[in-house]
Amino acid sequence: MHRTLSFYVAGRIVPPFLVSLLAFTLVFLTGHMLRLTELVVSRGAPVGRVAGLFALVLPTLLETTLPMAFLLGILHGCGRLSRNGETLAFEACGVGPFHFLAPVALVALPVALLTLGLSLFVRPAANLALKEEVRAAARSGAGALLKEKVFNDLVPDVLIYVDEVVPPGNSFRRVLIVDQRDGAAENFIIGKAALLLSDGESDSLGLRLFDGAVHERRRSGFSQTSFRTYDLRLELDRLLSPQELGARRPEEMPLPLLREAIRSKSARGLDAAPEVMEAHRRFAFPAAPLVFALLGTAIVLAPSRPSSGRSRGLLSCLAWLLAYYALLSVGAALGENGKVPPWLAPWLPNLVVGLTAAYLFARTLTETPSPWNARAASWLRTLRRTTPAGRESPAK
Repeated sequence: MHRTLSFYVAGRIVPPFLVSLLAFTLVFLTGHMLRLTELVVSRGAPVGRVAGLFALVLPTLLETTLPMAFLLGILHGCGRLSRNGETLAFEACGVGPFHFLAPVALVALPVALLTLGLSLFVRPAANLALKEEVRAAARSGAGALLKEKVFNDLVPDVLIYVDEVVPPGNSFRRVLIVDQRDGAAENFIIGKAALLLSDGESDSLGLRLFDGAVHERRRSGFSQTSFRTYDLRLELDRLLSPQELGARRPEEMPLPLLREAIRSKSARGLDAAPEVMEAHRRFAFPAAPLVFALLGTAIVLAPSRPSSGRSRGLLSCLAWLLAYYALLSVGAALGENGKVPPWLAPWLPNLVVGLTAAYLFARTLTETPSPWNARAASWLRTLRRTTPAGRESPAK
């Protein structure tokens, strides 16, 4: 019987979980789509590179959307069992909350393991590959960095104006450059023509200007120098700021390298909080499906009015997801500011939501209604009365 129950409950969770996973991933991917498309188009990279960039973003998105979709899958799939009175039938047959929790936990375990694999192995490698792809896109399409008849400020402290871009886009006519990278001087560089230089390997680009002059302004006065050719170097890591392409960030390091960075910084007395938080985040975030399994079961089995099941389930899902990721942001801020230990910050949402889920599950064991059910039902009734579809027609 318990095996049949497990397959039955799992069969109610998996379909809405997969649909929710697709929906959440598309929503989050849309937010990245404009930024990545603008990045590729503005850098002039081949269109085929867009698909590669999207594929490298997916591991990070899936790591986030897997727990979210799992919670919604529980509340939607098992919530239907509650609305149809099947959970009462299970209880009449001697199937208690713990027996109902077992199949939910069995579905949660593969989701947690998949999230763990993404967090430990796939996401760091994808983040590093994404950085390299961005660098390659900038190299291959560097000519599109400069737009004609506007001041281009893509490089900090450097303004570049080109009057005409000559196809295919790596040479220019009538160029004006304002270089303020030297704090003691300001250079105005004028050239009749310019050629974009890139060897495809180094982390810098260059502009070679022809037949012009450099006007240098200092506190002591002005000076002018004519030239036949003049080379201006643009650092690629500054060009792609804030991507920080120079060194590996904690989210780009494999776990052994991350641990080595923590030991190295601690031995030198440096702040290793970002690395410590990232190391614990890779284990804390995959634990979210297990926490959501307990939370979702407690919400579904909580005594409530049958008519409020579907609306209450959706609102509960949105509210708990909002609370979880708000706690994740608060924990990250507290950890970065030293208000809580860095190792504790990533675990804060799991601790708070887990303890609350345990409290709600304990109330289901005693068949005590949740104190929030009455408030949620009241808010729903108020919302229905205030919406046009929920207003009653006036008596004739």
